[in-house]
Amino acid sequence: MKCILSCLLILLSQVVCAQNHKAVAFQAVARTNYGVIMPNKQIQVRISILSDTVKNSIVYQEVKSVITSPLGLFTVLIGIHEPTKIITEGNFEKINWAESIHFIRIEIDPNNHLQFIRIGQQPINYVAYAFTADHLLAANIDGVVSVSQGGTGVNTLPALKMALQLDKVNNVADSVKTLSKAAIVALNLKLDKKDTTNLSNRINQKINKGDISKIEIEQSLGFLPVQIDFGHFFDTARQTANINTAMSVKWRDTITNSHIYISNNSSLEPSKISVLKEGVYLVQYTVQVSNPQIANDEISIWIRRNGSAYPNSLRQFTTGAIGTKNIVSAQTMIPLGKEDYVELFFSVRHAQTQLIKTNSLSSPSRPALPSAQIILFKIQ
Repeated sequence: MKCILSCLLILLSQVVCAQNHKAVAFQAVARTNYGVIMPNKQIQVRISILSDTVKNSIVYQEVKSVITSPLGLFTVLIGIHEPTKIITEGNFEKINWAESIHFIRIEIDPNNHLQFIRIGQQPINYVAYAFTADHLLAANIDGVVSVSQGGTGVNTLPALKMALQLDKVNNVADSVKTLSKAAIVALNLKLDKKDTTNLSNRINQKINKGDISKIEIEQSLGFLPVQIDFGHFFDTARQTANINTAMSVKWRDTITNSHIYISNNSSLEPSKISVLKEGVYLVQYTVQVSNPQIANDEISIWIRRNGSAYPNSLRQFTTGAIGTKNIVSAQTMIPLGKEDYVELFFSVRHAQTQLIKTNSLSSPSRPALPSAQIILFKIQ
């Protein structure tokens, strides 16, 4: 039986310090889809911090292998470096928490097959205030800040000079300053520019070959994580077209997505599927077609890339008897650049032919079937 874990967020508002770095303590309980606690199980957890959930703008992301406790409990320190943690995107310490509301997304890989399942996403309302203090402007501070709190303990320049014992020090140009013997020895031992450049190039060559990062990642996690870009969208509304007129299929609902999102066309309709990363994408779509008045109507379906018909993507189908529900599906691979988009178009010979959904059924219980659904998956 396939297990899908669900997590109950029980701690996401505590800022902790470990090894002189700030982090967020995240704690959860792993359960099966029947609510049963999963004790003593190794799972992979992927945590993402987003500044925008529309375009899935990820500012930080990390993957960690954890083992649940006998009660199914596990804890992750978000943002801190650990031997079994891989930071796949961004720098936690450089997140500008004051810039906008941030969101946290939790995904898990219960079977260690690099197939992460999103189990929760919510705004971060309280934790970020502790980090926002790192970006406070001096103009926002009133009064005198003590030395123990990181201030100077004074509020005038003469008092500052006295506190730093600089009131009797005269400014001397750097070119005429006298160096101590210890400073001269330290400078002589430093690498010159040529040596530093040579050493940096040698390090970069080893990193570029993957001899360090790939092995260390695989040894620490037990597997090599792969970032996957995908999107699964659908629509349950009835969609119609005029005779022999190209109509775009609308996508008003999202099942799951990562670095792929829906945007409106020039008519403000949600038909464009845009990607944030360059690559080759597998495009699969399914529509349900029916004509309540005419049999054997012809429907044409094709893909447009960036507003132009994509070569060899046309598919033509003939409907069956009157009122019959026809399932039409196809797939193709399309190379896309950053911020490129695709659209699915259709046309009919009779206006009565339309895209329709099937409601959920009983005896036996069966889920609903949308009028149209599409999947984009980055394969290269």
